[in-house]
Amino acid sequence: MPPNVNLLAYLQSKTQIDCDSLSLDVLASYDHFVDCTSNQADSYYEFLNEGRYDLLQKSVAFARGIYHEFPGVTLEEFAVEVSMVTVSLTAIPFIRGNIHVMANPSLAYSTPKIVENAKRISNLCHRWDPEFDLSRLVIKVPATWEGLQACRELTSTGINTLATTLFTIEQAILAAEAGCISISPFVHELKVHFDETYHDVDPIFELCLEAQQYFEQYSYTTRVKACSLIDVEEVMKLAGIAALTLPPGLMSGLRDTEDSEDEVFNLSIFDHKTDDSQASKRLSFIDDEAKFREAFSQRENGKGQSKTNQAIELFCGFQTKAENLLRGLLDQQRHDGLTKGVQEEALEQTQKTLIGA
Repeated sequence: MPPNVNLLAYLQSKTQIDCDSLSLDVLASYDHFVDCTSNQADSYYEFLNEGRYDLLQKSVAFARGIYHEFPGVTLEEFAVEVSMVTVSLTAIPFIRGNIHVMANPSLAYSTPKIVENAKRISNLCHRWDPEFDLSRLVIKVPATWEGLQACRELTSTGINTLATTLFTIEQAILAAEAGCISISPFVHELKVHFDETYHDVDPIFELCLEAQQYFEQYSYTTRVKACSLIDVEEVMKLAGIAALTLPPGLMSGLRDTEDSEDEVFNLSIFDHKTDDSQASKRLSFIDDEAKFREAFSQRENGKGQSKTNQAIELFCGFQTKAENLLRGLLDQQRHDGLTKGVQEEALEQTQKTLIGA
């Protein structure tokens, strides 16, 4: 009989494991995480955490103090950006890799605005913690034509990007051409995590394999970092992918489960490579918007395009919720007569203060 293996240990031997949570309790509970990734939904729920209240107050004060330096964005939007940065930076002591901060999804269809947003996030990371290595910051950008062109420009300036809300091979190819360090295919539609009555009948496991093989075949350095999985068996189906972003529920399920090594091996679609006769034809979209839009819209009768739009809309909803929440803090500070000294304290935050917050 083949020996049993622990699923979490087995997965870690095959795949990079990243944290799909900003919770310090989760980050401290596992030594398996390399990166920590977040989005507007993760950030909003973490903003609601009572343990983050002091840090959120300092972040909002910080935002108010330097807001005049950043025209073209509302104070509420800016406060959300600052707070996403400050909360994300608290993950650094618990991980070996990068933090991922998502660009404002409401800008997903404007290349210049995404570029401006990403540069602002990078600037804020440095302003809040001058000792932070900016090579460990990755900006998550929606995989629209405009978003991926923004990634191209950001890559040329040395800012790392990840293509998120991705559902098709066309998006994956364009992301690689744009220089994204990773893509994040959503195996299940984002909606399944926010609507218990909704069932995704068309998960995109095979796209994860197809994209990774395509990148290897044509020597792209872009990595496949899949997310939006539902159960442990689905996770093990992707053992061998470059990276997986996993929430705490799946991490505990993996940690607490053992199975036959043969059974676990046979679950993975990555242990069955295609041969050369099935190699993908090389495609290019980076300088041909019409070609990309046509191919993207026609893929499975527009299913991938619809899923992308749906995910962006959901993230926009959480962006709005976060802005409304921080607007309340801004109003409260204004009403309480925030002193200049408190603003200066926020401006002088260091990594030591962050860790203790």
